[in-house]
Amino acid sequence: MRLLLDADVLIGALDRNDPHHGRARTLFTRWHDGQDACAISVVNLTEVLIAPSADVSKLAAAREAIAALGVTVHQPNEAIGVEAARLRQRHPISLPDAYCLATAKHTRSTLSSFDQKILKAAKREGVKAA
Repeated sequence: MRLLLDADVLIGALDRNDPHHGRARTLFTRWHDGQDACAISVVNLTEVLIAPSADVSKLAAAREAIAALGVTVHQPNEAIGVEAARLRQRHPISLPDAYCLATAKHTRSTLSSFDQKILKAAKREGVKAA
C-alpha cells in the first residue's frame, strides 16, 4: 500500500508526549511489517519540523528519525497546488491539510491522519483513508 501521511501521524510517531504516540508507533510498525511505502508532502513536513526546529540538534534528530522510518518527501507540483486551493475552498480544512489531501488524491495514495476534518473531506472526495 502507498500511504500519504498527515503531519499529525508523523508528529505522533516522533514525540513520546504526543497523545497519538502509541497509535502512530503501532501504525508505523504495521506499515513496516507490510512493506508499505510512506510519504509526506513537503508542506506537511514543514508542520512536523516546527517544534524541533527550535534546536539544531533536535531538528537533526527529527530528520534522521523521519529517514529511519522510511518516509519519503513529496514535492507538490502546480496541479496539486490548484487542487489544494479547490479543496480548501470546498471543505473546512487548513491549507496544509488541503495539500495533504490533494497530494493523496494525485498520487492515488491512502491518506493517514488522526484529524477528523481531513478524514471527512477525504471521504467526500473519494480518497481512501486508513
